[in-house]
Amino acid sequence: MISLLAVMESGDGVETATIGREGAVNTMAGLGGRRAAGRAVVQVAGMSSQILASRFQSAANESPSIRNLIVRYNEAQVSAVYQSVGCNAIHRVEARLCRWLLQTRDRTPSDTLPLTQEFLSEMLGVQRTTVTLLARQLQDAGLIRYRHGRVEIVDRRGIEQKACECYSTVRSQMERVFS
Repeated sequence: MISLLAVMESGDGVETATIGREGAVNTMAGLGGRRAAGRAVVQVAGMSSQILASRFQSAANESPSIRNLIVRYNEAQVSAVYQSVGCNAIHRVEARLCRWLLQTRDRTPSDTLPLTQEFLSEMLGVQRTTVTLLARQLQDAGLIRYRHGRVEIVDRRGIEQKACECYSTVRSQMERVFS
């Protein structure tokens, strides 16, 4: 899983979107885009492939199907970024944390996620103590199990109920791209 970050001059960043096995980083290169808008950081290790931007652009130029997929995927990614901005500004941190856990789970092969509280605080743009408190509350409610550097989703349905609508909105957008 890869996080796309908006990075400030101070070096602080906040996640704007996540990419898993369903997507790709910098797909705008296939349409001639030259520069990524943020920083891409691998958050959960896994297999990946890469292609030179020039070869990707050639493939897109030669195949209307590839070009169409790139356009649809980029539209969904932009929508996800808009949703993330609104989510970060409006929704409670607990709902955002649950959304983030679900998005991460969708992009990884296990209910056990290799996530530290420090990492989660950076992705959510909040203090580590806030994540500690919320993780304890979710664990006490029987929704997750937390051990140092690992979060296990125990009750996915319960996490979905606590997540904001942004999770289902972004998921639906991606499902439409790949339908």
